[in-house]
Amino acid sequence: MLIPAALLMKRHHALLPETVGVMASQGVMKRHHALLPETAGVMALQMALQSQMEREDLGNLLRAEIQQLHQEGLATSGEEDVLGPAARPETLADQYLRLFVAPRRQDFPFVEPHTLAEIRRARPAGPRAIVPDLDAASLHDRILGGWLGRVAGCVLGKPVEPWGQQETIGRYLKLAGSYPLADYIPRLDPFPTGFFLNPGATGCFRGEIHGAPPDDDTDYTVLGLHLLEAHGLALRTADVAAAWLHHLAYTRTWTAERATYRNLVLGVPPEQAARVLNPEREYIGARIRADIYGLVCPGNPELAADLAYRDAALSHTKNGVYSAMFLAACIAWAFVTDDVAEVIRVGLSEIPASCRLAEAIRGVLALRPEAADWAATYARLLPAQSVYHPVHAINNTVWLVLALLYGEGDFEKTICTAVMCGFDTDCNAANAGAVLGTIIGAQALPRKWTDPLADTLRTAVAQYGDVRISTLARRTARLAETNLHLVAELSHNPGGKS
Repeated sequence: MLIPAALLMKRHHALLPETVGVMASQGVMKRHHALLPETAGVMALQMALQSQMEREDLGNLLRAEIQQLHQEGLATSGEEDVLGPAARPETLADQYLRLFVAPRRQDFPFVEPHTLAEIRRARPAGPRAIVPDLDAASLHDRILGGWLGRVAGCVLGKPVEPWGQQETIGRYLKLAGSYPLADYIPRLDPFPTGFFLNPGATGCFRGEIHGAPPDDDTDYTVLGLHLLEAHGLALRTADVAAAWLHHLAYTRTWTAERATYRNLVLGVPPEQAARVLNPEREYIGARIRADIYGLVCPGNPELAADLAYRDAALSHTKNGVYSAMFLAACIAWAFVTDDVAEVIRVGLSEIPASCRLAEAIRGVLALRPEAADWAATYARLLPAQSVYHPVHAINNTVWLVLALLYGEGDFEKTICTAVMCGFDTDCNAANAGAVLGTIIGAQALPRKWTDPLADTLRTAVAQYGDVRISTLARRTARLAETNLHLVAELSHNPGGKS
């Protein structure tokens, strides 16, 4: 049974959330801001809701959405009262639509815009763009450092990815005689009881690494490079959507990306795909895709954040998007300075000053001078960050920033701290490795981290397979050189006249 369109649409367009794309009526309602074609829009939401009911998890979707909207500042308390085994699917579907018109909570002080223009109006002052003093060889070395740092960090964090907080990872590392962490994680044999062996970590334990195994964190970096080579600075969110459907398998996507992929298949336009049945839209997925946009924009955090926005907006909103923009801007500025705190501040200059993510990052910056031990700062931050899901963009970006600050410019210390913080360990260590690798360059990376990679990255990206990391870096450097020339021309000719 498909849910009747009238139940989905209700009787007044004010009940139709923009976040759902909102689903124009077939003779019941006029289109809501013309966001979706009439037939495709209605059928897409009907089919998506139907798929949720067939898996008997529409209630779980609602619970997640209620929590997400509460975190976004809407008054959703009490909405869970109608959930239960006796609730009819039609009632749950109707409730889902009503959630989005809940009033704003009076105790929510944050300003979190959607569009790029709105985000730019809400950001603080920043450098926006300069031309860094790098020759071609130095530029390539820094970009190769960013690639190698990302891959090494991803491999390092993967064995303990599903383990949660610092305490669990610390217990395993102590059993393995590897605490504090200073190398790839060893595999204990027999594997100790009470720990979950991540099946995706094959080839990621110390002594077993012979090239980097496939991982979504690195797949998206390769795909981002492909997109930039194909579209350059004209890249659109729709291009990202097409590349996903052409190059990624549905089963190689997770959380918000999987919801978005489903929405695209069901006919939801790319510009609305992040907002349909996707309560994970502020998770970390967009941030793991953002490194490449910083690597191709040396010295240009504004352009890096712009490109990251176009990619992130396909699957994420608000702080999920801001985290990607922040990270891309950080990497862009990592070509300019080795001052990690400055890199972080420039990253902050490209996201809304009054968003939850910016407040959380400023909190880490404020605590850094008060404690020499990262674990002490972690303990102070943990209660507030535990309100979010373990793969949320906000708490994981807090741990990323903590690792960057306490790593003090040391590659090994930075990526190992990122892993010891727990939560989404491979994502955080990969991003931290990309920032530090870009700052110090490939030649300065310790060989114990790069030699096991054997210059090889295995991917699940269709038409790519195994690729040389050095080849990916050369291709990235060509794009970066083009963008540098563009910035140099604009700086000499700001009016755009020849």
